[in-house]
Amino acid sequence: MTLTTATVLPPAPASAARQVVRAVVLTSGAQPGLRALLDALAASSSRLDHVVVLDTSSDEAIADVLAAATSRTFSVEHVRLDSRMPDRVAVSRWVTSSDLADDDLLWLLPVGCVPESGALARLLAAHRRSPSVGFVGPKHVDASAPGALRSVGITTTRSGRIVEDPPLGEPDQGQYDLRRDVIAVPLAGMLATAGALRSLKGWERSFGDLGGDLDLGWRAQLAGHRVVVAPDARVRSVAALGLATATSGTRRRAARRVAMARAPWWQVPFLALWVLLSSVAAGIGLLLLKRPRAAAAAFSDAAALDLVRVVAARLRTRGGREVHHRDIGTLFVPASTIVRRSLDRAYEAVIAPSRLPDEGVRDPEGSSGLGRVLVHPALLAVLATLAVVVAAGRDIGGGLVSRFGSGVTGGELVTSRATASTLWHAAFDGWHGSGLGADGPASPSLAVLAIPTWVLEQLPGAGGLTSSAGAVVGALLVLALPLAALSAYISSRVITSSRSRPVRGAAALLWATTGAAGASVAQGRLGALVALVLLPAVLAGVVMLARPTGTATGAFATTLGAAVLGAFAPPLLALIVLTCLVLAVVGDNGARARALVPAVLAPLLLGPWLAAAVDDWALAATGPGLSHWGATSTEPLTLALLSPGGAGSMPWWVGALVVVAGLAGLAAPRRLRSVSTGAALLGLVSLAGVLAAPRLDLGSGATVVEGVVTPWVGTFLLPLTLALLASALLGIEALRGRARSSAVLGLALGSVVAAAALGWFGFGSVLRTWSDPRPAVAIEQAGNDLANRTLFVDPGPSGAAYRIVGRESGVLARDLPRDPANDALLAPEVSRLLDGSRVDAGPRLAQNAIGFVAVAESAGDDVARRLDSAQGLSRLASRGGYNLWRIAALGQSADRAVAPTRLSLVERGNPAFVATTGEHGATETTVTARDGSALVVAEPPAWADHATVEIDGRELTAAPGAARPTYAVPAGTHELTVEVLTENAWWRLLQGLAIAVVAFLSVPIGNRASRRRR
Repeated sequence: MTLTTATVLPPAPASAARQVVRAVVLTSGAQPGLRALLDALAASSSRLDHVVVLDTSSDEAIADVLAAATSRTFSVEHVRLDSRMPDRVAVSRWVTSSDLADDDLLWLLPVGCVPESGALARLLAAHRRSPSVGFVGPKHVDASAPGALRSVGITTTRSGRIVEDPPLGEPDQGQYDLRRDVIAVPLAGMLATAGALRSLKGWERSFGDLGGDLDLGWRAQLAGHRVVVAPDARVRSVAALGLATATSGTRRRAARRVAMARAPWWQVPFLALWVLLSSVAAGIGLLLLKRPRAAAAAFSDAAALDLVRVVAARLRTRGGREVHHRDIGTLFVPASTIVRRSLDRAYEAVIAPSRLPDEGVRDPEGSSGLGRVLVHPALLAVLATLAVVVAAGRDIGGGLVSRFGSGVTGGELVTSRATASTLWHAAFDGWHGSGLGADGPASPSLAVLAIPTWVLEQLPGAGGLTSSAGAVVGALLVLALPLAALSAYISSRVITSSRSRPVRGAAALLWATTGAAGASVAQGRLGALVALVLLPAVLAGVVMLARPTGTATGAFATTLGAAVLGAFAPPLLALIVLTCLVLAVVGDNGARARALVPAVLAPLLLGPWLAAAVDDWALAATGPGLSHWGATSTEPLTLALLSPGGAGSMPWWVGALVVVAGLAGLAAPRRLRSVSTGAALLGLVSLAGVLAAPRLDLGSGATVVEGVVTPWVGTFLLPLTLALLASALLGIEALRGRARSSAVLGLALGSVVAAAALGWFGFGSVLRTWSDPRPAVAIEQAGNDLANRTLFVDPGPSGAAYRIVGRESGVLARDLPRDPANDALLAPEVSRLLDGSRVDAGPRLAQNAIGFVAVAESAGDDVARRLDSAQGLSRLASRGGYNLWRIAALGQSADRAVAPTRLSLVERGNPAFVATTGEHGATETTVTARDGSALVVAEPPAWADHATVEIDGRELTAAPGAARPTYAVPAGTHELTVEVLTENAWWRLLQGLAIAVVAFLSVPIGNRASRRRR
């Protein structure tokens, strides 16, 4: 360290009775703010005895600055220190090496802060109020905006969490002028006694700037030196000077280490654990609030657990404590305050602050909130649509609304006793489906439907439902059109102005009552019902992505909606992806990035089904209920007028209203990249799909009774109708005056006509309330530990057809012809049972867990007599047009079940009962076997490739060449576990994680203002 003295006036003699006041200026050469600081000291209303300039540079120009700032009231001493030495280290070394008296007062002023003229007098007054005061700090305000606060002392919790109090930039209105004792004050503007600095050994260098100030103040309080703030003493500061907020991760972690270094030794482990847990909890909470940067900062606070640095700092500054830790407890911010502030910020992040009445939101004079809701076009459109649905469903057997507790069947619906569990397993298990099962691809719509089905099962009184999944589908039949109207109304806001509410209401009613809407309900087309609700919202989301107001949240929300839409209507997902790719080509940079999110992620969210669709394009051309079985008789002109044919289709003149309105809207002027141009292109692509659908054979050569299988044209009529309505809305928007009024009136009348027509012509009688055709005993045995099946036989013109019904669920609506290879294994036994050619046909069926046989009464009395005389069959009461027989259990063992069972433990030809608790033979149970026993699973041989059988945790291997999966079981009592494996388990796990992430990112939590505040 080198000491030099500038050529300035000698110091004035000080009175022995008065404390010497020195201003210590910290600079690194002739900085721009040095002259302003010296001028401010000269203008101080309170006399300074001496000014010491601690210079940590080798800049020779500083001598000229100091000479020019010579004052008549104080002398200036220039002390040159080592280059690049931090300010706090410079002060500590100078105080230690100088001959200052212990009661000398040092006013520490780094270059960059400028005190107001009365600041020193107020600091001195605060210092002299009590002999215990060792440090006094001023109020710091922004140098460029003196009315904005920077700090009024440093505030923290016991765990070292720096509290932003006041918030940086808060207006100074005197609200903090009553603050006095604080835990610490910043270096800039601090008034300290030289003796206090010497006794405390200055600042601890390892804690940095803010941490060092906090540590010095904390140690001062424990040593009996009060630290106070004088809010009436104002200092204007810039950059990091006067900082009392942890603006970086380094400062936050340093403050945490200060707390661990100054806490009692026995509290340090608990404090370290608290820092770790609070950092992780805060990080997770911020992630849930969609604050990734703030979450990363919170997680990084765990790095404060550097105990080596904490112990070293504790050893370097040990000793001198005169005050107990609990005596300074009131200086810390209570934990309850932090919790309350965190909850307030979380609330602001989740729910945007509501606007006050004077912020531009005006209520119509004399209009009540309830009155506005009751006459709102959206509500009117939804209620009108609901009334139309009830009226149009008058011919559905059992009532459209009253008997959905049993589910609905007919048309494309295949209702059964489906539950949330059976749907979930049907979607994910490698061996799934009704009957004897299969290993082909499963529709992702089953997993989506399992969620509302599970919710329904948790409701009180849901136990009385015959089919919980059927009740969900039935509710969707009633609510799909009203929900579609609401979705269309909300989505139309994207392309129309706020003054077009009646127009949007009429368009919403039209969307729900024309085109393929009525046919979707009347024919039970499950995928189309979901598309009616989601398609307007997803396309509106795509439109928003192209606008400057588009957001990443909107991109992920569109992705999630498109993925759900693709699970039920894959052709429409392909249309959405195509639209996004076009937008990615013609849009600006922001729109391109946002459009690529749904274009890429939406198909990937469908998981392994996407790979199956790549191998078989027919899967992507249809969906649940979106196939047409049989020859198509609808003319192209009728299709162009939005009538798909079949039950629920509207007359051609209803669709003509929409077509005329849409074509008229195309005449409105537009830009090349406008929404109307996009609607026109969407309409052309959809029309091409409508015309091409009847020419696509999805059967792949499979023989079906109805003939060929093609995509249902109504799937492509949906986006065509939507495009025409969008064009009509844009055309009306472009009109003015009387022309606009006439167009609005015409659209309203058209919506009323369409709604009246759907209510008048109705849905027809294709759908009916479902009831289980099995007797109660068969239903019970299928659901309990026996898990057996019922065989239904229906005669036909070319022979008898049969189906096998068990506890498992299949599809809820037809899509593609199913491969009958596994169920066909029973064809010889069924034929021999019906013609009586083999007396043991019944026991052979029992080996496949067939416990009941139901033959249609139309098969004739001869077939009934043969079954009456068949071995192992006993007649039951007829039910629902079927003659019923029970099949007896096999074997003579005392342990045999009362009926055929899915799992059997066979010893010397005698099967013993093994409880079945899951789907397709899955179970967890205890078995007792003897030598030579074997477990036989009543499933096809291919089942063994998709299941594991374990005895006491050891996996067994199926016997080769057996007619049914057979496993040798060692003698003794064992824990048996049979598990049907999840198909593509790792892919499914990644798919679930991706869906969870996209769903989280699509939730519009928070607002941009709250993110900026954070």
